[in-house]
Formats: sequence, C-alpha cells, structure tokens
Amino acid sequence: MKTTHNELKPEKERDIDMINAEAALKRASRRARERAWSAGVGVVYLKDGRIVQEMSDGTIRMEEPGVGPAQVIE
Repeated sequence: MKTTHNELKPEKERDIDMINAEAALKRASRRARERAWSAGVGVVYLKDGRIVQEMSDGTIRMEEPGVGPAQVIE
C-alpha cells in the first residue's frame, strides 16, 4: 500500500486479481443472458434493491421493494 503526502489517507492499489475477477463476472453475466434468451427464458437479478426480470422478447419487469407483483416497463 502506498502512502500519499497525507499519511492519514493511504492510497490503495487495485489488486490485479480483483480486476480480472470483475472482467470475468461481466463476461459470465453476458453469456448467461445470451444462453437464457436463446432458450426463450428471462434473466432475473437484483438491481438497486429491486427484482428485475429481463425477458427474451426485450421486456423488462421491475418489482418495487415491498410492493407486490412486478410492473412491466416498455
């Protein structure tokens, strides 16, 4: 860990393994979407505290936290 001119706030170096892991996760999510859509099913994930469903026909359904069924967003 490097230290800057201000010893109270050390500058953190990004770990090369974490950089590679982030790139691998992005590739995996892209492949998962492609495989799901080619099978005609949607992909479900959590974004900003909401459940999101991306369907193979391009529709996106988002559920408000604690509200109930998902709303279709065109």
